[in-house]
Amino acid sequence: MRLILGLPVAAVITAALFLLMRFLILPDDDVKLDEIISASIDITRPQRDEDARSRDRNKPNRPEQQNAPPPPPPMQLETRVNPSNTNLNIAMPDFSGLNLSALGAPSDRSATPLVQVPPIYPDGAAQRGIEGWVLVEFDITPTGAVMNPRVIDADPQGVFDRAALRAIEKWKFKPQIVDGQPAPQFSKEYKITFQLEKE
Repeated sequence: MRLILGLPVAAVITAALFLLMRFLILPDDDVKLDEIISASIDITRPQRDEDARSRDRNKPNRPEQQNAPPPPPPMQLETRVNPSNTNLNIAMPDFSGLNLSALGAPSDRSATPLVQVPPIYPDGAAQRGIEGWVLVEFDITPTGAVMNPRVIDADPQGVFDRAALRAIEKWKFKPQIVDGQPAPQFSKEYKITFQLEKE
């Protein structure tokens, strides 16, 4: 019953809204649209003065330049060397005791550590209170990187080996210098100690 009564009311409201929108859209009769005046632009090229091209212009007379530059003035050299004393006796300094390494000359040296990343203490060993050390041997490249790390000895065996190797792989060294050039260094040993912090 409500549906039957609601349909005609809805249709009337919809029609009224459409009429209201049409009324709002249509312009009033009093409003006049401004006329659009189109302005024409006339582009004309000015006429060329044909006489300007045909005029002969008088060039000023310039003096002719000489091709050859003027000769230089004569120079007088004074000689003050005594011809009778031409032998010069100059004592040469002795460089045999000079330390060239102090002057910045490259000298041989072994590799020195630049970056030492500390190892991560294994959780199992920390919970059980185990302490120890690992002796690691490795090679150093000419760029200062660690190569071929290996465990030589450890106490206790197999507890801290992996942590020590992971730390050593991240270390950086100032490479060994041989004859002034970076060179690889083999079988470098380092002992890493694992100790718990005392409370």
